[in-house]
Amino acid sequence: MSRKDVVFAIFIILALLNSRDCQAGSKRADSKADAWIGRDASDLLMQLRVDGGRVNIVENEETGETSYTWSTWNPAWTEEVVTGVDTQVVGMVGLAGGAMMPITNQTVYTKDVHHDATHRCDLTFFANQDGIITSWNYTGKRCAADIAKPKE
Repeated sequence: MSRKDVVFAIFIILALLNSRDCQAGSKRADSKADAWIGRDASDLLMQLRVDGGRVNIVENEETGETSYTWSTWNPAWTEEVVTGVDTQVVGMVGLAGGAMMPITNQTVYTKDVHHDATHRCDLTFFANQDGIITSWNYTGKRCAADIAKPKE
């Protein structure tokens, strides 16, 4: 088997493992979202976070349907990264038994590395004109972790 064949086989195995993980995450997210079907939309607003503009509510006047969309994000952050260390010997000190140990002075150089905010999940529930959840949809890579099922 050539090196190219081995690399291709590893690529296929990794793709299959990733696909399996995504499917498992989807099933978990689907199950949690499905648990809201048939419940009153007011339960959504009581149980899911609505502070800080977390939920966007849109009413469709033609159909009487209302959509409730939550969007989750990892916030932007800044990391301080060490880029180098400069160590200088500034003297020596004598130890017991006549051994000598250097006295050093270190300067540590750092830089700030900015990380942009990253999207986690957009989750929308749809309620009919009676305020009952009838369907949902979501997009994002972290929905399985971000979707909460109703509290009983």
